[in-house]
Amino acid sequence: MSKKINTYSVSKLIYKSVIKSLKKKEEENLKDWLKDESNKNLYNEILSSTSVYNKRALYEQSNKEKVFKIVKDKIDNNQKRATIKQRYLSLFKYAASILVLLTLGNLIYKAKFDANAITQEAVKNINPGHEKAILVLSDGTVVDLEQHKNEMIISSDIAQAKNAEEALVYNVVDSETSDDNVVQPLKYNTLKVPNGGMYQVVLSDGTKVWLNSATSLTYPEKFGKGQRIVQLEGEAYFEVTKDVKEFIVKTNVADVTVLGTQFNVSSYKDDSFFSSTLVEGKIKLATSSNSGINNTIILAPNQRGVINKNASKIQVNTVDTEVYTAWRDGKFYFEKEHLEDILTRMARWYNIDVVFDDESLKTEMFTGVFYKNNKIDHLLDMISKTTKVNYVISKNKINDKYELKLTRD
Repeated sequence: MSKKINTYSVSKLIYKSVIKSLKKKEEENLKDWLKDESNKNLYNEILSSTSVYNKRALYEQSNKEKVFKIVKDKIDNNQKRATIKQRYLSLFKYAASILVLLTLGNLIYKAKFDANAITQEAVKNINPGHEKAILVLSDGTVVDLEQHKNEMIISSDIAQAKNAEEALVYNVVDSETSDDNVVQPLKYNTLKVPNGGMYQVVLSDGTKVWLNSATSLTYPEKFGKGQRIVQLEGEAYFEVTKDVKEFIVKTNVADVTVLGTQFNVSSYKDDSFFSSTLVEGKIKLATSSNSGINNTIILAPNQRGVINKNASKIQVNTVDTEVYTAWRDGKFYFEKEHLEDILTRMARWYNIDVVFDDESLKTEMFTGVFYKNNKIDHLLDMISKTTKVNYVISKNKINDKYELKLTRD
């Protein structure tokens, strides 16, 4: 580095050395500048115990003019009059520049502090999801299940449905007077789980279904004599009761057909993919007629079928099924997943919006296990400590939702 480098540039290097934020190239430049003995002496004097740190503290309590006067007075008192003029001018111009930088640093620090304070306050108000859902009956009646625990929701000559502690449970009503030859029209209910919720339903045939956040399932109160058909949007885990009648999960992308098995289906409209993961049994995965893709494949246990919405075929991989089903047991399991996919799932569970300040952050990879009953900052701290990512949470004044903003470290 040339000794003739301007005062501000050198001051900036000295300032960054004080706050320990020098980059490798800057550190090399500073070392080069310090090779000159007079520069080194000046550097040591500026960083003496009565200089920079005290100046910063004084600055925070006063104004620049007062601090500059104190700097000048200290120099006047500590240097001999015969040599003070040149020394004073040199030291003072660097100290002045450093104080300007410290001023900027204080503003940045304050902005970060304020953002952190806002974030911490927001975290207190962002609660993890819990069991809640809305049931829409065949006649259009809407029932908030969170407000009607341990109550009989449906009671007819066809079926009953009780909202128990852990699930909405359907039972078929045996009627001695019913005529088996008379075909009864199926009555369909829709269970809707909002963002920040999850719920379980036991269908009339005994099939158990766990619904994840932002998911809806449409099904008959009582299955007919033909196929057992339900319609899914979102994500659900199925434990299908064995029966001679096929059980079919229809989605906008693909249909899953089974006789008796355990599997996970994820089919969110705002995701770029559809997936089905088989835990036990055997399922047939067939693209739906309105998807524009014509494919059928059989999955074996521990296989995951994925259909990217811009692709033309089903991809099958052998996987650890816990990664894709852990949400049912109160955990999020991430294994080398993109940050965008992870936070999309988090946004549904915590009912927040996510914004990426840098688009490249979306492809950052992360692996970890996170318990769903934790506050969101637990996960975010895990991510920020293992990747070069910072975050700020604030409230969006337009839609009154909390917004998570991701930035580069």
